[in-house]
Order: sequence, then structure tokens, then C-alpha cells
Amino acid sequence: MIKLESLGLPEAQQGLGAVVAEAERRRRPMSFAVVDCHGELIAAARMDGSHARVLKHAMRKAYTAAVYGRNTLIFKRQLAESDRSLDDWGDPNVTTLQGGLVVKADGKVVGAVGSGGGTLEVDEEMGRFLVRAMGFEPEEA
Repeated sequence: MIKLESLGLPEAQQGLGAVVAEAERRRRPMSFAVVDCHGELIAAARMDGSHARVLKHAMRKAYTAAVYGRNTLIFKRQLAESDRSLDDWGDPNVTTLQGGLVVKADGKVVGAVGSGGGTLEVDEEMGRFLVRAMGFEPEEA
């Protein structure tokens, strides 16, 4: 039997509440997603003023980070270094947009988050904020 550990609704709700409050404090409408260890959506938030496509991108960022076990920024660098493209993976949900961060516990992937609606740097920063708000330390990019 295989034992899997994964983020759940309590962590997602705690993190989303905190990151939405931070985005409101900054007066920046954003969207956020939290996925489980398989890349499946647990919970998401689209703030008023954040376009629907931004939420879709946040979900794709989180999915990619969970499924590939690395931050999307790292994934992007690795693709460039290996002269590969997203098409090589055969998965239309995969993205290299910055702001997807893997969440690990004891070295194992337990889920991921996606952040969108800011600059690339803000998406990354708010993703890190979300990971910390759930009680984890973000992986370095």
C-alpha cells in the first residue's frame, strides 16, 4: 500500500485567506490556486477585478509545479537549458509562466500553488507568501 501526503482544504483556506488579504492591502486584484500532490485543484480565489483568464493561468501554474515537482521558473530554465519546449510534454495544462511554486514536506511533493495578476516578480513573491501562509517554506527558484 502506498501512503500519500497532500495538502488539504484546511491548508488551502488558511493560505488563500492570508494571500488575498495581502493582495487587498497592496490594492492589487489577483488570482490564486492551491492544488494537491497530484496537481488537482483543492481551492482557488479570484479577487474582484482579476480577469477569469488570470485564474486559469494560476491553476495551470500550480498544476505544473505539483506534477513536475518544481517551481515553474525552474522548469522554464531547465527547458531552455535542454533545448526543449512545452510541446515535448504533450500536456496542454503545463506552463512555464512564473508564479507556480511546489510545496514539499520532508522532501516530498504535497501540492503546489499558483499566483497570477501581477508582474512576473509579484506573482512569484505572492506565491511564496501563499506557501508560507500555509505553514511551509518555499523552494528556491
